[in-house]
Amino acid sequence: MASGENRSTVLAAVILGVCLLVGLSAGGYFIGKGCARFKSESRTVTVKGLVERPVKADQAVWTLRFRRASEDLKDAHTKISSDRDAGVAFLKRQGFKDEEISRQPTRTIDKLAQEYGPAQTNERFRYVVTSALVVKTKNVDLVTKAIGATEELLQAGVVLDGQGAEGTANPRYVITAFNELRPRLLADATKNARLTAQQFASDSGARVGVIRSANQGAIQIFGSDGNDESAPYSPTSTPEKKIRVVSTFEFELR
Repeated sequence: MASGENRSTVLAAVILGVCLLVGLSAGGYFIGKGCARFKSESRTVTVKGLVERPVKADQAVWTLRFRRASEDLKDAHTKISSDRDAGVAFLKRQGFKDEEISRQPTRTIDKLAQEYGPAQTNERFRYVVTSALVVKTKNVDLVTKAIGATEELLQAGVVLDGQGAEGTANPRYVITAFNELRPRLLADATKNARLTAQQFASDSGARVGVIRSANQGAIQIFGSDGNDESAPYSPTSTPEKKIRVVSTFEFELR
């Protein structure tokens, strides 16, 4: 009787051990397959997409500055008003419309009244009066042409003031339709990045899958002279420009 019970106990232990062995083996198999699948799905490649596109400015802002100096304040104001009127007539002859021309306020400096200036000055004229005309237009080519004709003002006795950040012959050429260009530029950058990723994938026998992550990156605008015009106060003195987009993408590899 005891012998039969011992055999039953041994058989039960053997069956339990086999079950445990099979369970552990199956668990290890599925865990191994899961790890392999996780490693396969985590295979990615990170690349940059570069696109450069020539673009022409669609707006020009041109400032014509006038300056007059005189010992008599009334005389200085009379001359600056005459210069500004001559400037308006010149711009209209060039083909600019009234709504494209704006008159800036007149500014007067009394050198004897300057708070931090010397009590006496050796300069000839006491008063300096300045004014300006600002042309804002979509007709970029007309601005470029009119700049070459400013000699007419000199011949009429009008001297343009070249002081200031922009200067007489350096209008600001800007791209106002930048937001309309952005989607196309980013689409081209994505295509370029995918081509680069495919080159990497072909070396490892893989295929490029979906985008895991994307970073728009830097969008820069360069003038034809090579100057970076991306910053708010950068020079924008050339109508022909180049936009460069460098974006970063992470692609899945299959």
